[in-house]
Amino acid sequence: MDLIDSRRLTGPNLVWNHPGALLDVAFSDGRIVDLWKEEIIELRSNLGLPDMGIQVKRRLEGAWLLVGGPVDQLYGLIEASELAWSRATQRLLGDAPGEPDLSLLKVELKEEENPRLIALQKAAFQKNVTFLWDDDNVSLGMGTGSQTWPARDLPDPSDIDWSSFHDIPVAVVTGTNGKTTTIRLLCAMAQAWGKTYGNTSTDRVRVNEDVLDTGDYSGPGGARTALRDQRVEIALLETARGGLLRRGAGIQNARVAAVLNVAEDHMGQYGINSLADLVEAKLIVQKLVSDHGLLVLNADDPSLVEASKTFPDQRICWFSLLSETPNDSVAIRNGMITAVFDGQTTAIARVADIPITLGGKATYNVSNALAATALAIGLGMPEEAIRTGLTSFESSFENNLGRSNYFDVRNIRVLLDYAHNPHGLKAILDTTARLGAKKRIMVLSTAGDRTETEIRDLARVAAASGVDEVLVSDCVGYEREMGKGGVPQLLADEFAQHGMTTDQFSSELIAVREAFNRAQAGDLLMLLVKGERMECLAEIQHQQTLD
Repeated sequence: MDLIDSRRLTGPNLVWNHPGALLDVAFSDGRIVDLWKEEIIELRSNLGLPDMGIQVKRRLEGAWLLVGGPVDQLYGLIEASELAWSRATQRLLGDAPGEPDLSLLKVELKEEENPRLIALQKAAFQKNVTFLWDDDNVSLGMGTGSQTWPARDLPDPSDIDWSSFHDIPVAVVTGTNGKTTTIRLLCAMAQAWGKTYGNTSTDRVRVNEDVLDTGDYSGPGGARTALRDQRVEIALLETARGGLLRRGAGIQNARVAAVLNVAEDHMGQYGINSLADLVEAKLIVQKLVSDHGLLVLNADDPSLVEASKTFPDQRICWFSLLSETPNDSVAIRNGMITAVFDGQTTAIARVADIPITLGGKATYNVSNALAATALAIGLGMPEEAIRTGLTSFESSFENNLGRSNYFDVRNIRVLLDYAHNPHGLKAILDTTARLGAKKRIMVLSTAGDRTETEIRDLARVAAASGVDEVLVSDCVGYEREMGKGGVPQLLADEFAQHGMTTDQFSSELIAVREAFNRAQAGDLLMLLVKGERMECLAEIQHQQTLD
C-alpha cells in the first residue's frame, strides 16, 4: 500500500466541481478503500469538519481517494485524509492503531479557518457573482467587473456593492496540440475587435502586449491572474491537462471552451494511463461552460465524437477538415472557412489568405484556424474581426513564439518549432514534406518526463517520414527523470532500429549549429527545440548575417 501523492483540488476537476483533498494511492488489496472510508468519516466527525462528500475513483494502479471540504481548511483536510490512510493500512495489516491524538491537527484547522472567506463565497454564490480564491487573494467578478482583496482582509458581504461586479467573455482552450496557436489567433481577433484581452499560455500571461510574467501559466493560477486584471474585457485562456489534474480548473463560468484533439502524451502522470483517461481529463473543460454557452470539439477526432454522447444537453460546435458536419459547425467549403450556425451559412475567409496555413499545406494550422473561428463565434466576436484576425496573424517568432516559425537563411529554409509528441511531430513532418526541399535535416529533442515508449514513438514517426538526416540532443533544463543524455540515447537507439544513424549532442544549441554546418541551399532545417529556444533563435539570426 503506497501513498503516491496528496494534493488540494481547488476547482472543477475530474471527479466533481467543488474543492477537496485528494490522495493518489496504490494497493493490491481493495479492502483498504473501505477501511479508509471508515477512518476518514470518523476523523471528519471528531475534527468538526462538514460532510461535503467522499469519492473513490479507481485508477490502473489503485485509486484516487477524495474527501470534499471547505476552501479554508483544505491543508488540514489533507492531513486528516493521510492519517486515515495510515490507520487503514495498519488495520489491514492486523494492527490496532489506537485512538489518534488530534490536538495538533485541531489547532492547524483552527488557524486555517477564515469565516469571512466562507461568508463571501456563500454570498457570491447566492448573487451569481464569480468568486475566485487562492491562498493569498480573493476576488469577485471578472476583468473590468472585478475587485480583489487579501485573503485575510476581506470585507463583510453586507458592505459590498454587489451591482458593481460582472463577468466578461471567457474562452478556455485545451487539447494535446495546437492550444497556444489557437489562443494567439483569438488574441489577433480580439485586437481587431478593439477589445483589451487577457491571455494565458505555456509561455506567459499578458494583457494585450503587456507581459505580466513569463513561464507556464496554463493552469488555474494564470487564469486567476488574467481574470483579476481590471483592464481585461475578454479572457483567452490556454488550459493544460496538468493543471486540470493537479488542482482543477481556475474558473467555472466560461462562455466557450474547446478540446482541439486528444493524443497520447504524458502517459502515466496523475493517474492517466490510457487515451480514454486523457479524453476524460481534457473534457473537464466541459464543466466550465456556462448555461447556454458553447463547447467546441474536433469532429475529426473519433474519441471526442464518442465522448460527446455523454453530455447530450450541451450545445456543441464541431469543426472539421475532413467531414461534413452538422448545424453549428465550422468547416472548409470551396476553399473557404465556412460557419453554419442556427441554419445560417457564413463564409469567413479563404484558407489561402490565412498566413499560418502556408497556403493550406499546414493542415494542422488549418484545423487551428477552424477551431479559433468556432471559439470566436461562441465569444460573440463580429465576423469582420474574425476575418481580420485570421488573415493578419503570422506565425512569426514575435507573434507565435516557437510555433511554426519559418526563416530564410542563405536559401536554406528553417523551421523553428517544438514537437513534444508523435501526433504533433507527424503534423510537422507531413507539412514539410509538401514544401519541397533537396534535403530535410532535423534537430530533435524532447523533455525527459515522457515515458520510454513516448520518446521512442517520436523516433519511429520521424524514421517513417522519409526525413534525410537527424541530430538528437538533450532538451536543456528539461532532462527530468531521464537525466542528462537519457533522451538522445533512447532516440538514437530507436532510429538505429529503423536503419538510421544519428549524432547525439548535449544541447539543442550545439545540435542546431551543427545542422547549419551541414545544410546547403535548397535544404530545409527543422529545429524542434524548447529548452534553448531563445538561444537557437539568436543562432538563426546570426546565420542570417553570414555571407
